[in-house]
Amino acid sequence: MLRVLLTGATGFLGGELLIELSKIDRVEKVVCLIRAANDDAADERLQKVFSLHGDRYDRSRIQPLAADLIDPGLTSFLCQKRRVDDVNLIIHSAANTSFLAQKSATIEETNVLGTRRLLDWAATLRRLPTFAYIGTAAAVGSGEDVIGRTISERDEIQNLNHLVTYTRSKMMAELEVRSRIPHDKLVVIRPSILLGDSRCIVPRSFDIAWVVIAIQQMRMCFGNPDAACDIVSVDYAARAIVRLLLSSRRYATYHVSAAQLATTPRQVADVMTPGMLPVVFPSREDLAALKKWLKSGDPAALSLGAYSGHLEYITECLGKKKARILLAGLEPYWKFIDLNLRFDNSRLLSDTGIDSPEPAHEYLKRTMGFLETLDPLVAAANP
Repeated sequence: MLRVLLTGATGFLGGELLIELSKIDRVEKVVCLIRAANDDAADERLQKVFSLHGDRYDRSRIQPLAADLIDPGLTSFLCQKRRVDDVNLIIHSAANTSFLAQKSATIEETNVLGTRRLLDWAATLRRLPTFAYIGTAAAVGSGEDVIGRTISERDEIQNLNHLVTYTRSKMMAELEVRSRIPHDKLVVIRPSILLGDSRCIVPRSFDIAWVVIAIQQMRMCFGNPDAACDIVSVDYAARAIVRLLLSSRRYATYHVSAAQLATTPRQVADVMTPGMLPVVFPSREDLAALKKWLKSGDPAALSLGAYSGHLEYITECLGKKKARILLAGLEPYWKFIDLNLRFDNSRLLSDTGIDSPEPAHEYLKRTMGFLETLDPLVAAANP
């Protein structure tokens, strides 16, 4: 029987992992580490996880535990809790996923030091067969040695070049886990880009989906239109991870990714809701001109003559202020798009027997409507 400690249970991926685990008979209990003032408040947060899609919340098996990764006393707190003494599977899914440079200290505190505190507690467990670290494929970084490649599921990554603190912190946390957990007890799982849900339901979180809606509203995308974007739906990722954890594994590192079924910005744009104008792909020079025009009406925007209809649309329908906010939030995403990366998933497919994921531009054909209720301004102000 599996007795699980799960972090990140109220998050985008963690919530789906929790639902998947709750449906498996082999899972005796799942203790969920929840950021909350107390266990009652943690319970309320878990109720929302299960009520969103009408899943059954079995309190005899699903147990909230109020705790915080950024608490310096987390290790000693967990050591005092008898109900986690018999845990035989730790799934560390929690992370601060913000791209904001202003939050770098909090991101590192949560993702790196929080992982270290969890590892300190794990070291006190007498029998722990498996520590599963949910990382990110983006931890590979952004150096010239990775651009345009299909990244293998190699065990070690160490790249000093990163576009945002989040991916660098996830790389550092993964290295920490590898240095502390014996190879035969470790499984590092690196999802690629998680976007929406392939089912016709409201996603648990809109997470990165706001980028798609922002581009749909702007009718402009400033990333390479034909770059590979390795995207999988969150429900596929959760199924794949749980199946992997229940399977006989031959490796310590796996990608949950689309690999050769990666989509492109052009393919995603083709399934966006039609608007008054087509989605276009101006150059980075055009982006600089657009920013000047949005800020001060700079004459440099005359170079955007080919997109005069889009400028008129922004002025009359979207609004210059909203356009400025969206573009500011989208800034790092153009760079991620231009990395043009795919992530090999052959180990995952071989060891689990799971089907390859449905390409994002296919499942978005039926699920875009569930994303369009999102106001991307909120996410753009805090990407």
